[in-house]
Amino acid sequence: MRPGMQRAVRDNMTGNPEATGLEAIDLSEVMESVDVGIAVFGDDLNLLQANDRYYSLCGYSRDEVQPGTSLRDLIGMSLKRRNLDPDEIESAIVTSFRRLQGTERHQFRFETNDGKYIAVTRTLATHGRMIETVQEMSGIGAQTAGSDQLQGLADLARLRMTYALEGMADGFALYDDQDRLVSYNKNYVELNPHIADLIMPGARYEDMLTEGVRRGGFDLHGMDPDAFIKWRVQQHLNPGDAYVSQLADGRWIRLHDRKTDDGGIVSVRSDISDLKAHEIENERINSDLDRASDRLDEALNNMVQGLCMFDADQRLILCNRQYLNMYGFSDKVVIPGIVMADIMRYSISLGNYREEDAQQALANRNNTRNLSERTVIKQYLKDGRVIAVLNEPMANGGTIATYEDITKIEQHEAQLVAYNTKLERSNRELQDFAYVASHDLQEPLRKIEAFGDRLVKKYGEVLPDDGQMYLDRMQNAAGRMRQLINDLLSYSRVTTKAKPFVPVDLNQIVAGVLSDIQMRIEDSGGSVECGDLPTLPADKTQMRQLFQNLISNALKFARPDTAPVVTIAAESVVIHTENGIPNDVWRITVSDNGIGFENKFKDQIFAIFQRLHGRLEYEGTGIGLATCRKIVERHHGAIDAEGVPDEGATFIIEMPAQQVQQGDQDDD
Repeated sequence: MRPGMQRAVRDNMTGNPEATGLEAIDLSEVMESVDVGIAVFGDDLNLLQANDRYYSLCGYSRDEVQPGTSLRDLIGMSLKRRNLDPDEIESAIVTSFRRLQGTERHQFRFETNDGKYIAVTRTLATHGRMIETVQEMSGIGAQTAGSDQLQGLADLARLRMTYALEGMADGFALYDDQDRLVSYNKNYVELNPHIADLIMPGARYEDMLTEGVRRGGFDLHGMDPDAFIKWRVQQHLNPGDAYVSQLADGRWIRLHDRKTDDGGIVSVRSDISDLKAHEIENERINSDLDRASDRLDEALNNMVQGLCMFDADQRLILCNRQYLNMYGFSDKVVIPGIVMADIMRYSISLGNYREEDAQQALANRNNTRNLSERTVIKQYLKDGRVIAVLNEPMANGGTIATYEDITKIEQHEAQLVAYNTKLERSNRELQDFAYVASHDLQEPLRKIEAFGDRLVKKYGEVLPDDGQMYLDRMQNAAGRMRQLINDLLSYSRVTTKAKPFVPVDLNQIVAGVLSDIQMRIEDSGGSVECGDLPTLPADKTQMRQLFQNLISNALKFARPDTAPVVTIAAESVVIHTENGIPNDVWRITVSDNGIGFENKFKDQIFAIFQRLHGRLEYEGTGIGLATCRKIVERHHGAIDAEGVPDEGATFIIEMPAQQVQQGDQDDD
């Protein structure tokens, strides 16, 4: 198109009132008559009109590009055909509009998909309109376009590199040979928040670092600030292996610098806070494990028992100091890896066993059954000690063995056997005494009583007063003797004539006792009040004897001029053994309003032949309460008493609701 015609077209399009000679020319006809592509855009940069050449050179069809299509959409359509990424397309559009706003005319070239080079000129006209002309280039123009294309590719490569750097998870910075910042990405700023305002092209590394230290951006971990700066600068200028540093906000940063061929430095910063946290946690765990291992070693070496652990092949894994000391082993010989059989042979060589005991110990230790189940083996050493070896199998086929010196226990058991033998002999002697008391002693006693009665009947009237007094005293002594023998028989029969436990209704027992002593209750003017009593496993005869003794005792020790009142009650309670095991028991109380007693004497009243009052004050042999205690203890219970002088006494009995040890009822 000739310059004059171009100006005329432009003036016509812009409404120039000075246009002359071409006012009558149709604009469409002019645009179609030229050999370049022309497109006119309004002040909103939307397409107003374009000729066929424009559509042809740009590769548009009139169906996809119509009046009203925006310049932005046209640029985007062209770039999409060049297979660019959406981010690259958006960046190129922004760049195009920025260049257009910065000048009245903008020129550029591009290569089409079919290899043609196209020159584009965009000119701003008056009233905000924009004219875009496109034409195909050839010859030197095409070569120039090729250079422009290479420049465009270079720009595109730089753009893609920028995207790549910004997409890095690490911080990146490039310094020149004067250690001045050339370029960096946003993560580099993020990992240096304390100097974000100083990070810009041209800034020196040492200056930024110094200011960062001054602002307190780093955790120096006690290091001198100047020494810290010197160390970091040295690492930066003479890079080697990566190193770490901690920011004041707690983050750990991994720094890795590399020299470039032109003397510059590439710096990469990585946030390794999570990794460092795991590392610190692992160090803490390892430290805890080390401390736990030390505590375990200390615990093992302070055990009273010896301890060994063997693997599935019966090789020693570990042992404690007590094990070595117990057998006199050297820690240079008994070490991890030694087999159990060699340990036994070593022990035999030290003289720990007599020959026969050594062979037995070897046989026990080599017995496969002992290795597969829990067993206890006793080893009898030559010096007289007895060692109990407890073998506990492990899931992996190995064993844990504990060694305990039970010499004293064995000695105590031997003493207990001797005591039991003596007790059995004493029980037999008691049974013999009971037999003698019931037969041999009673016979002469009956004769004394019989001849005394004859003397009274035949010579009582002729005896002088002294003789009558002597005869009365003799008969009273014989009566006390008979009562004493009967009470002793009752006391001994608690064990010698014991019966198996059966369910016993104590209500029936007490009712029977009250029936037997009804006359005595009436003579005393007293009363017995009984609540609901339980049924429990017991010896029925002994339960009757127990309540008869307690009720009779309460009636006997009544206060003068006061009618005795006896109260019997029961309640279910739970008591705990020394091992903390709960037991259900029945607590039965027998209370009275009698003379009472001082509590300091309460243990004395349960002792055989022990009395708190003279025989002339209150009758009795001092065996009744001792018999009560023996009955209760035979039933695995306990009896106690609480007294208040001149107010009364309460006897407390605790009996098991269930008898567990049934096998020894007749052997107590």
